Amino acid sequence: MKKATVKKYESIVVGSGPGGATIARELARANKSVAILEYGSHYKKKGQMNAISNIYLDENLGLKFTSGGISIGRSRILGGSSYFAQGNAVTPPDKIFKEWGMNLSDELSSAREDLRVNLMPMELIGKGTKKLMEGAKSLGYEMKPTPKCVDYSKCSRCGKCGFGCPKNAKWTSIEFVEEAVKNNADLYLNANVTKVKHGSGNFNIVYFNQNGSVKEIIGDKVIISAGALETPRILQNSGIEEAGKGIALDTFQTTYGYTKDVGMKNEVILAVYIESLIEEKELFPAPYMYPALSLVRDIAGYMPKKFDLPSLSKVLLNLRKVKNKNLLGMMTKIRDEITGEVKNDGTIIKENTESDLKKLDEAFEINRDIIVAAGADPKSIVRGVYEAGHPCCTARIGKILDKNQQTEIEGLFVSDASAFPSPLGLPPILTIVALSKRLAKHLLSN
Repeated sequence: MKKATVKKYESIVVGSGPGGATIARELARANKSVAILEYGSHYKKKGQMNAISNIYLDENLGLKFTSGGISIGRSRILGGSSYFAQGNAVTPPDKIFKEWGMNLSDELSSAREDLRVNLMPMELIGKGTKKLMEGAKSLGYEMKPTPKCVDYSKCSRCGKCGFGCPKNAKWTSIEFVEEAVKNNADLYLNANVTKVKHGSGNFNIVYFNQNGSVKEIIGDKVIISAGALETPRILQNSGIEEAGKGIALDTFQTTYGYTKDVGMKNEVILAVYIESLIEEKELFPAPYMYPALSLVRDIAGYMPKKFDLPSLSKVLLNLRKVKNKNLLGMMTKIRDEITGEVKNDGTIIKENTESDLKKLDEAFEINRDIIVAAGADPKSIVRGVYEAGHPCCTARIGKILDKNQQTEIEGLFVSDASAFPSPLGLPPILTIVALSKRLAKHLLSN
């Protein structure tokens, strides 16, 4: 039987989130032959219930929990985390890049332009958020409009950014994937990459499962951008055993409180933030209001593990306890310590350290004080569970990667939050895009 011809590319990109989509776009623009392999499908549905039932509660696509009970939001679909992200595009303070020994100023500037980043307009900021701004000001904190990659001429201020923007006002990395495809990149959906093997020549073989069969393609260069939970597993399978040893999450603390006359229902969350506390205390506080399901988890103490009729009925019953028309919320992300590991079977060993807990306690106090100052009843204050949406540092530059983001396997690179030398403690999309632009420059110059 004649063996099927294995297709060869100059570059293979694994993952279509902000990291993978960016580098695929940059390379395809330069007329390089590019393949993009995405684990998930091109998911196009919008809305809270669709996102919860189809993605969030699917253990292969959505939420993961650490050994310490910290929930990690993710979405393994075309566009990755950007599809359900809040559209925040904050530039980290200079001290982060000094810590990294890296200058990304040009790449960050280019990323802001490409993502069309602009400040949240005051006229789109809701009444509840403005009350929190007033409360924060009375305590000596200034809340500034958040930079977001959103076209505000399309924004309807519905607060549904995290469930697939219904107006397509928010940038997602699908835009970059589509541009790469227009420039002749090949897109493989539902492609579960398992490992990379260095060939006998100057190339790498990528193995993946698709539609029930094992396939392989060849690339001169392979860039893994599968996210900080999946990238280390691919590297481990490829022989890089130290990948996944250590992980950070930008863990955050949620706090809620009831007022008599105002709430944040359907407002754009994280519309403003307290910039001064980023450098001063390594905290990122911002007004925050998850839609109803998360409030059921945080306030009524219930979060379904699967989405079936009994679970849905329980959710609807518990929703009656949450009167979010009069509810204010705050969250504060921290720069947590790099500890634990991502195991090859997908298990995430991660606990809050003593230092993390101290920061989270301080975060709660700041959240509570601002919410009370904004008019909430002190007796109504609820401290939510610990959550995370920014796993990072599982294949760090300086540990797993060299300064050019290459692994010990020649031609095998990483470009996503896995590569961060240390956590940001704030929204990472802008930095991930900048890091991929940096790597693209390196690859194109060689």
